[in-house]
Amino acid sequence: MTEILLIRTGQTLKDSLNWLIYSPIEQEIIASGEIANATQLGELTEKAQSREVVALLPSDQVQLKTVTLPTKWNRKLEQALPYMLEEEIACDVDDLFIAIAEPTLVDEKHAINIAMTDREWFEQWLAEFNEHGIEVYKILPDALLLPDVDDNTQLRAIELNGQWLCKQGNWHIAAVEPNWLAGYLTALGNPDVAHFSPATAFPDTVNLSAQTQQYDLPLALFAKQLPEVKFNLRQGVYQLKKKSAIWWGYWQKAAIAAGVALVCSVGVKSLELYKLNNQLEAAKAEVVANYQRAFPNKKVRPQLIRSQIRSELALIEGGSTAGFLDLTNDLVSIFSEVNDFTPETLRYDQGRNELRIRARGKDFQSFSKVKAILEQRGLTVDQGSLNNDGDYVVGEIKLRGAA
Repeated sequence: MTEILLIRTGQTLKDSLNWLIYSPIEQEIIASGEIANATQLGELTEKAQSREVVALLPSDQVQLKTVTLPTKWNRKLEQALPYMLEEEIACDVDDLFIAIAEPTLVDEKHAINIAMTDREWFEQWLAEFNEHGIEVYKILPDALLLPDVDDNTQLRAIELNGQWLCKQGNWHIAAVEPNWLAGYLTALGNPDVAHFSPATAFPDTVNLSAQTQQYDLPLALFAKQLPEVKFNLRQGVYQLKKKSAIWWGYWQKAAIAAGVALVCSVGVKSLELYKLNNQLEAAKAEVVANYQRAFPNKKVRPQLIRSQIRSELALIEGGSTAGFLDLTNDLVSIFSEVNDFTPETLRYDQGRNELRIRARGKDFQSFSKVKAILEQRGLTVDQGSLNNDGDYVVGEIKLRGAA
């Protein structure tokens, strides 16, 4: 998950704004601060790049409400919702922006949670963010992000900018001035209070439960709760239409680096494959050439070369008892006894049980030594003509076994 930039707006464009950058991966605050008013939002433009921006609205500007329904929530009820609220609000319903949250139940009756705010005020803040190039991914009332506690009937509270932000249950929030706390708590029936910052303004009659392990900057506490709250005021006509740019900005460098690495890897593998193919072709050509030297009167079929070699060897092995293999066994040992003596071609006459070897030696004595060793082993050896070929001597030896 990318880093998050939280911006808490004021009630008006002239009020100060709090901001905080939080890393969900590291679970730590990267930076935080305050700007004097909305005209200075440009100071946060660069910080908003490659980060997920969440705007928090003051809870006294957003009213949360649960509306009882005659039936299960559906599209027709959504269209009728503004008219269902007309008798319960003090302003023209057309002046409100109504955001839909989760369906719920109230005393086993179908209901829907909604959030309402002044449409002109809401659009004013959206325009300010757009004017300063800040794309806001999510918008929430601040107190909605107060954490749950073991007893959900407790009122959760935290102090921010001289106000107490409060939440009771899942869908009741308020922003209360310190001198209104007693009256507000009385109206709620004096519930117990779990507070996430030092509580100094509460009446002595209230049971307080300090959540000291979770004491933190208010915006940091809110950032940690973002995954738990699925609601978003950016919906309907205000829904964010271009979401991919947020993630692209964050992953751009990594994507470019991965692309370069992939291209390099493909290039290296292609070069290796090219070299291996060349080696394979060279090996095939060498096998064919050797076959043609060994069996000059045979037609070569490269795709069947392995079968052809096996067939020729089978024919050879099918001869007399002192056949090809016996002769070559005697010949092979010569190579370790006589230095610089190398056969170039072998020809076997099965009818005469004769093996003709065209070979290359270091000098004339090499051929004489080979002939002497073979004769000592009881073989008949005829030496043909010998010729100088540069630094070597080339000649032919006929090797026969017992008739």
